[in-house]
Formats: sequence, C-alpha cells, structure tokens
Amino acid sequence: MKARRYLFGAAVLAIWTFSLSAQTIAPGNAPVINSYSPSTDVYKSETIIPEKKPVPYGYIREADVMWGKDIWRSIDLRHRQNMPLRYPLEGTMSDGERYSLFGLLMEGIKSEEITPYQFNVITSWKDPFSQVSSLEDIYRQSGGDTVWDDNNNFLEVQQGMTDILQFQVQEQWYFDMKHSTMKVRIVALAPIYYQRYDEITGDPLPSPRYRIPFVVHFPQCRRLFATHSVYNPNNDAQTISFDDLFMQRRFSSTIIAESNVFGNRMLIDYKLGQDVLLEAERIKADLFNAEHDLWEY
Repeated sequence: MKARRYLFGAAVLAIWTFSLSAQTIAPGNAPVINSYSPSTDVYKSETIIPEKKPVPYGYIREADVMWGKDIWRSIDLRHRQNMPLRYPLEGTMSDGERYSLFGLLMEGIKSEEITPYQFNVITSWKDPFSQVSSLEDIYRQSGGDTVWDDNNNFLEVQQGMTDILQFQVQEQWYFDMKHSTMKVRIVALAPIYYQRYDEITGDPLPSPRYRIPFVVHFPQCRRLFATHSVYNPNNDAQTISFDDLFMQRRFSSTIIAESNVFGNRMLIDYKLGQDVLLEAERIKADLFNAEHDLWEY
C-alpha cells in the first residue's frame, strides 16, 4: 500500500515538474528584460571610483626643510608623453567619456569644486591666488563666442579646447632633513591659451601671444583628479588617475623659471634661442646636485 502511494506521488511530482519546465521554455513565456546595457569590459574596474580619495600630504616641519627652491615648468601637450592630457578634444563627465586635463578643470570649475583665480600680468606668479575669477571671465579670455539669452544675460561661451596646447605649473622643491630625500610638490596649475587675433580690430597678430585664462590651486584639484582616469597608452588594464599621473611625475616638462634675486624672471627674459634650453638644463642639474651635496654633509 505504501509502495503504491510512493509511486503515485513520484508520478504526480514528475508530471508537475515537466509541465512547469515546458511552460518556462515555451515560446513567448520568457521574462521580458526592460533595460539592458551591454558593456565591452570583461571585468569591473574598481580602481577609479567616485569614492576614491587622494593620498594626503604628509606634515612638514619648517625645521626639517633644510633647502628649498621654487621652480616653474611648462607642459607642452604636443609632446608624445603628454598627449593623454590633451585628448579627447571634446567630451563631458556626464556621459562617462574620458576627457582632457583642460576639460576636467572646466567641469570642476562649473561644479564649483575648483576655485579659479585670475592671473595678474603685473604680479605674475608672485601672488597667483590674490583675486578669484569667474567662469564668464575665463571664457571671455579664452576667445570664445559669448551666448546671451533674451534678457541679455550671460549663458555660456562656445569655445573648443584645441587652442590649449600648454600648461604651466609652479612647484616647490625642498630637501626633507627628516627623511634625507629631495621632494617636490606642485602648488599651482594654469592652462595657456594662444591669442591669434587682435581684441579690438580683429586682425591677425604677427605672432601668437600666449595668455593665461585662470590659475588653480593644485591641492584643491586632487580629489577631482583622483576620481577620474586618464588614458594609459602602455596598458589598458592598468588604469591611472590624473592625480597618479602628476604625483608619479608621468609627464614631460621644461623648466621656464626659478626663484631668484631678480624677482622670478622667466628664462626667455634674459636668454634667447638655444640658450633658453641650456639654461633650463643647468637649473635641472643644480637640483640634482643640490641633493647630492646635502648628502655629503
């Protein structure tokens, strides 16, 4: 009697399972997927995330700084090593595309995460953070076409990034006596815009004149730099951020000035032609020799 019950129960269970499986795979009964966005990535990138924070600076005692020097450099975006900072020429943060260094700075200024400062030609780099600038002033200095609404209010300026070919950085080199190493920190960062037409007449200039639309404080930009990746031309699997690129010195640059008794003159103010590059190499060698000379004592 019990055997018949077991056989009957097994038969009912088999019929129910078969009907359920047949109903599941029947045409037209498959579940509908409302939203599906395929990806070309075979793994999930967890290196550059919105919650990532830059490695904080270590505390420096004044007594530990045995030697220091202010250096200004020019980063030419036309150099092969610096091309990841220049391209793409267009792109926004909202659609997930990678973007250039200038585009990232502009997005940070638009979101008010980064404070732009106006570059004063008179004081030059002596006091780059003396006056706060605005987005409207930046666009106007960049030579863009201003867009106004019906009430004659400023909306935006349509301007490309193809004319931003250089960046200037101010950095401080110092010898840390506590760790017995020469260290460097970037203080300020500024894009270079080349003006090719006269502002008043609109006639072409004999030679392009470079202008600095704004200056930013580099430590303030680090959080934005750390949460956005830059293209790695050597390895697609090793994603690096803009902060990694600057902190690890993965860029090519040329020294254009050093702090001196004459008031931070640019090298082009007292050198011409090839002598400018030779003077830059001399300053670079002095930084190298300064560390070794301090090690001797």
